[in-house]
Amino acid sequence: MTGGDLDIIKSELQGRIEDLCRVLLPNGRNEGGQWVSFNPVTNDYRQGRNPTLKIRMRGGVAGAWKDWRSGDKGDVIRLIAYVQGTDTKGALVWARDFLGLRTMSRADRDAMRKVVHQRAEARARQDERRRREKLAEADRLFHAKPGRVGHIEVPYGSFALGDGSTAEAHARAYFGARNCALEAVPDLSGFSTRVTPAVEWWRGAVWGRDGNGRSFKQQAGPLYPGVLSAMRNRLGIVTACHVTFLDPYRPAKAPVDVSKLMWGEAKGAVIEIATGPTGQPFWMTEEPAPLIIAEGRETAQSFAATLGGRARVWAAGSLAGVGSAPVDLPCVEWILFARDNNSGNAQAQKQFDQALAGLEASGKLVVVEASHVGDDFNDLAQGEE
Repeated sequence: MTGGDLDIIKSELQGRIEDLCRVLLPNGRNEGGQWVSFNPVTNDYRQGRNPTLKIRMRGGVAGAWKDWRSGDKGDVIRLIAYVQGTDTKGALVWARDFLGLRTMSRADRDAMRKVVHQRAEARARQDERRRREKLAEADRLFHAKPGRVGHIEVPYGSFALGDGSTAEAHARAYFGARNCALEAVPDLSGFSTRVTPAVEWWRGAVWGRDGNGRSFKQQAGPLYPGVLSAMRNRLGIVTACHVTFLDPYRPAKAPVDVSKLMWGEAKGAVIEIATGPTGQPFWMTEEPAPLIIAEGRETAQSFAATLGGRARVWAAGSLAGVGSAPVDLPCVEWILFARDNNSGNAQAQKQFDQALAGLEASGKLVVVEASHVGDDFNDLAQGEE
């Protein structure tokens, strides 16, 4: 084979992306269509730290990757070069060995190129089907009935605020302990929050592979009480469900390494915490009002508790989410970006700059307000010094 067969090599690697990740990054794991690992190149493992090297396996360009801590990124060929400490030429030699493509005739190449094209079309159809399924599951998870949503266990279903469930009392105690009590928000949205006494922490599930290479769930993850937050797009459709897992015995986060997970498609969607002076959700009104937007729910909720209904308040879930929020809607008059105080973090600063650019692209006035203590405004609300 020659460099002219790069398309074949790349497509074959994409078709076997999970096998490739298991070889290159054996200590990683499959999480929601991504292979997630610590970075063996930067040696970034620390006790209590979360892995940030993520490789796309489904729902996009397979093999595309980024380390959200170091900023390193690339395609599947670049992934091999990066982990193996070589260049593109060396990565292609390694890939040929991995795929068993040492030698191939012109006829073989032409036949494989046809197969590659067919596989790419099939993957695209499968990715779109999975995307639609996951979007539907996000709404079903938020409005969960007792049972299972996709592969996520929700044995008792979910409850609306005001139903008087014990799960609601537990969630209210949690937010109260975080000094961003739900009852302190006079214009709290009635469309954004549900609670559950038990939802599977799906990151803790154990997966295996059968004789045909298909994944199956060997063991469910642990169950915890949860706060379910609807992330809605500009039309008000739930495209992602944000889950905060709670400790079952005290008003605190669950004792897991990542206590907040998201299911679905969060880009372009937000959690509306407060409806502001109009009293209407953002997808049902064009009456303009100021908007406060923050990365995390608790930061946004801390703001909403102090505003007395004078502004609409959104949480975007991430800095990337802030940048893609639908702030161009007529109901947004101007924007206050409640920035978390990630001082000294170069990668967070870069992500902040990108988020700010996304907001400013709306053509509306954008004001940035940063907490002067702690990592976010919720720290400030709790009086940390």
